Amino acid sequence: MLFDKIYDEEVLKRIDFLKNLKIFEGIKKKHLIYILENLQERKYLKGETIFAENDIGRALFIVFSGKVSLYRKDKFEDKNELISEVHPGEFFGEMALLEEMPRTATSIASEETVVFMLFKTKLEHLLFSKPQIGVYLIYHLSRVLSARLRTYMLGEKENA
Repeated sequence: MLFDKIYDEEVLKRIDFLKNLKIFEGIKKKHLIYILENLQERKYLKGETIFAENDIGRALFIVFSGKVSLYRKDKFEDKNELISEVHPGEFFGEMALLEEMPRTATSIASEETVVFMLFKTKLEHLLFSKPQIGVYLIYHLSRVLSARLRTYMLGEKENA
């Protein structure tokens, strides 16, 4: 295939990884290359804070390798409560793509972790420069947010 001749093995590995994420479902391989070019890759060491609760959110994080734990400050005790773990192929912090508001949780690398970050400014650039990519991203992002909200609301009712 033409892509295999142009791009090295590491780039192809990342493109194949992105291709299997729900948020990029239905996006053509040539557009995944453009998305990859707009992602920032970063490695976090075990125990390193990725972001803290109340930090202003500016990016979505996609776990490429490793594991991330999400914590929320307990309202009644001065301790952090584990609310979720994020594994390779999953993402978190997606609300930051819609609005720059304080984070609702703290994220910490549970082990050495590599993430791809999609900053709000890059998403906005994609929406205007490549609308066909932007439409897919916004569509899938809204579906994920809807599902997470529904799960949260059902969980709240069950615990009430």
